[in-house]
Amino acid sequence: MSAHTDGTGEFPYPETDYQETNRGQFHFSTRAGWMNDVNAPLYYRGVYHLYYQHAPHSLVWDTMHWGHATSTDLVHWEQRPIALDPKIHPGDLWSGGGVVDTENTSGLKAGDHDPIIVYSGTNGVTVFSSLDGGDTFTPYDGGRKVVTPGGTSRDPKVFRDRERWGMVVWSDEGGNGVDFYTSANLLDWTFASRFPADWLFECPNFVRMPIDDGHRWVLHDAGGQYLAGDWDGTAFRTDWTAPQKINQTKTFAGAGYYAALTFENPPDDRVVSMAWQGENRGSIWTGNASFPVEQRLRHTADGLRVTSTPIRELALLHEHSQQWTGLTIANGKQRFPAGRAYELQATIALADTAGFTIRLRPAPEGAAREIVYDGETLDGAPLSPVDGKLRLQLLIDHGQLDVFANDGIVYQSYNVNFGDHPGPTDVELETTGTLVIESLTINQLASIWKH
Repeated sequence: MSAHTDGTGEFPYPETDYQETNRGQFHFSTRAGWMNDVNAPLYYRGVYHLYYQHAPHSLVWDTMHWGHATSTDLVHWEQRPIALDPKIHPGDLWSGGGVVDTENTSGLKAGDHDPIIVYSGTNGVTVFSSLDGGDTFTPYDGGRKVVTPGGTSRDPKVFRDRERWGMVVWSDEGGNGVDFYTSANLLDWTFASRFPADWLFECPNFVRMPIDDGHRWVLHDAGGQYLAGDWDGTAFRTDWTAPQKINQTKTFAGAGYYAALTFENPPDDRVVSMAWQGENRGSIWTGNASFPVEQRLRHTADGLRVTSTPIRELALLHEHSQQWTGLTIANGKQRFPAGRAYELQATIALADTAGFTIRLRPAPEGAAREIVYDGETLDGAPLSPVDGKLRLQLLIDHGQLDVFANDGIVYQSYNVNFGDHPGPTDVELETTGTLVIESLTINQLASIWKH
């Protein structure tokens, strides 16, 4: 399938069974070519749409398109034709967000489908609309920029605020920060306020996030640094003096976590987030998306924090399971048979131990990957036992590792080149003191590409 004169994108993808070396089996990757930032994730009529920065004819960053994939369950994804193509659509097709205009506030509806409207562009925001359920897009008003922030700007993200729409755009006018705009119709925008922050760099996300029986607003940047506060309809306000991090790893463009966005118009009011993981590559593709996580705010001893946990749809991939209970390990090691794609859940009671090490695919020469708890931190992220126990959840894929602890208060995502470590596909746990594994479950995970 190639470019069409009616505005549909091309489908420049070779045949693949998604079984190439290092290709994730439950982390989405583009069928071929380069992918980076997640763009405009949204839900419409039973289908989740994932758009992303894409160079379909290259294995490195190149002229940006918007790639497109769809899913009915957030787990199994199907590659779609390119959604925004620079041969057809005007402007720099860089990162941005999108919404479903279910009430036709834009007045663009024509036919059965609600308008799906996405935003892109650098140094000014361009609007594109779809009237066929999110497959093909038409530029609004010939590609005219609807807002142009000062300085260098990019990465518009649109959100719903009661009866009005809001937009947040990164710009460096006077230093890093974001400009907020408001609109009644998604097309005509009015400047509302600026939120300056030296730490806030590109790809902003602004989302109303649940906490207890209410909600707060969370503003975060591409690296996952965030503040929680309130939105009064024109401005974001917070009493925080410094940001926290959603993903407690080194986050930068091309790392194992960057440029996350949350799905718009979800059917159940969940906050579901996906990010770009840039350190995975193979013979015909570069980059993948992180496994979707559900996010909410939680009160902790350190204050309000965003928690991230794997979406419940992970259970759709469960195959064979093994479980161990009541194991005591004292100054020793214990191995558990695992596999190449699996979920590990464990509840560990700490006695006199100072810490432990989990080794994934241990080999005679060493470990392919170690996860270390030193009594105070898990791979560098502060983590304290709750009632003397730690709860861990690990997702291990062919080229990815996701670490969750204590119901998502710790969230870490990595690309790991397990292909370079062909040793035993076991899990090894070692401690220099004493701990009790109250329960440890390993669930083998089916490939999302074989459904």
